[in-house]
Amino acid sequence: MTHSMVRTLLVSGAAAGLVASATACSFSIGSANSVSKSDVEKQITEKMTDAAGDEPDSVTCPTDLPATVGAEINCEMMVNDRSFDVNVTVTAIEGKNVKFDMVETVGKDQVAAIISNRLYQQVGERPDSVTCPENLKGVEGATLRCELHDGSKIYGISVIVGSVDGGDVNFDFKVDDHPKPN
Repeated sequence: MTHSMVRTLLVSGAAAGLVASATACSFSIGSANSVSKSDVEKQITEKMTDAAGDEPDSVTCPTDLPATVGAEINCEMMVNDRSFDVNVTVTAIEGKNVKFDMVETVGKDQVAAIISNRLYQQVGERPDSVTCPENLKGVEGATLRCELHDGSKIYGISVIVGSVDGGDVNFDFKVDDHPKPN
């Protein structure tokens, strides 16, 4: 592939979702040092709904949520046979009360595919690959740093969420002007 990717300055992408806004929750942990995954799943089920009021069909979290500020887990939510990712992050601990935010995320593979498709639409060629290290949080201003592989060169890609509208996460991305040094 030629190195035409560097001509791309700023491109927009969008990912459709269910509910992308941050939702604050609180849960009393009693004597444990975490919020059980079943309690987190219940909170997601109660709080994450679409504009029509549809609740998730199921929610699955991989582990309990540690009662530590900054701790986070990524859960999977199913709605009408579609899978959505939800990031849960502890924001504060007040006594035995754990406060946490929940926000829908755009999967890292979906972000990479959207970037690749948009670059193809703009320059007529696909990069060899685009990879992102983690999911993109569906919150205005959220950022992510991805990589574009073009032959033997690797370019950084800055991704930023511009807006969240009715569950659609709209983001812009910019490919670095120069490849990373070898």
